[in-house]
Amino acid sequence: MTLFVRSANKNAVVELLSDFSASSSTPLRVAIVGAGAIGCYLGTMLSQSPVFEVFFIGRERMALEAAAYGLTAQDLHGACYRIVSPAVYTELEVLRDAELVLVTVKARDLESVLPQLVHHLSADCIVVALQNGVSIKPLYQQFLTQTVIRAIVPFNVVKISSGFYARTTGSDMVWQQTADWRIQAVLTQLQRQGIKSKQQDSMKAVEFGKLLLNLNNAINALADIPLQQQLLQRPYRRLLAAAMLELLDLCRRFQMDTYSFTSIPNSYIPLLLQSPNWLFKRLAKKMLAISPDARSSMWDDLQAGKVTEIDFLNGAVVALAAQLKLDAPVNRLLVQLVKRKEQGELVRLCPLHAQQLLQEALKHLSSR
Repeated sequence: MTLFVRSANKNAVVELLSDFSASSSTPLRVAIVGAGAIGCYLGTMLSQSPVFEVFFIGRERMALEAAAYGLTAQDLHGACYRIVSPAVYTELEVLRDAELVLVTVKARDLESVLPQLVHHLSADCIVVALQNGVSIKPLYQQFLTQTVIRAIVPFNVVKISSGFYARTTGSDMVWQQTADWRIQAVLTQLQRQGIKSKQQDSMKAVEFGKLLLNLNNAINALADIPLQQQLLQRPYRRLLAAAMLELLDLCRRFQMDTYSFTSIPNSYIPLLLQSPNWLFKRLAKKMLAISPDARSSMWDDLQAGKVTEIDFLNGAVVALAAQLKLDAPVNRLLVQLVKRKEQGELVRLCPLHAQQLLQEALKHLSSR
């Protein structure tokens, strides 16, 4: 696989500005709040165009690392794009000049981040909410008066080494429909970098479609193995199928649609997951066409000793069931295991334990 490196070319023709903002000759100032894997990846890809002046808001450790190593983003084909000297800040005051703000912190951090943003954003900037989870935009609107655009990132990005981030899975981003030239400029540049996007009028179905896929994050984190290895083992797939069926049943009860990020309808995914290994390998080639090193972001958080997004993922299914005075035992048990692991317990979900967990959940349902 051939690798090549590109740095942002400031002498390139500024095509996007002429398309979207003919009256302006200055770069669009884009802030990335939350310089983790997704933030660094998207920010680096945007920086490859002179249309954008991208700067990052992150912790001091990230700022020091970026100063020493720069930032590199590797796409699905192995091509690498680099920022030699990224602008990384640790204070939010610099946001006053931002025209577009991409918030890529985890959903669990919004409660502390959003109140701080209130004091530093200009009135006419656009804020893009890129978190996993459902009902995210209302959280923003509790604090911000600026326009908030919802966007969903369906692919995984992993940190390979200091300053080096690699995309490990496919699928198109989904953005809330808008005609704003700033968002259109971003979509155009991301397309150039191999990141395709779609736009939807309503993002509710998209959020629940992504949540359906994110239910595997906990299983992968607890299994402590790469995603590809996990998906090739039927006990893990059956557990994931059961977790998905709980969510799909609740969506039917609430009459909510779920957006499909795969080539098959969401209602068929549990059936595919439950199939024998030989059949699954044959039918799920696209699902298995991921980097052999790819893992869930929840695994990354647990390895780093961080609190996870479990309350916004499997916990959201449990909360949704509680609204109808129902139980979602598979997702509830997964939440409990992840929280125990967050507390430092040595919890690992092997295939046998996955079978036992599923049996325990089914036993609970049959006893009701």
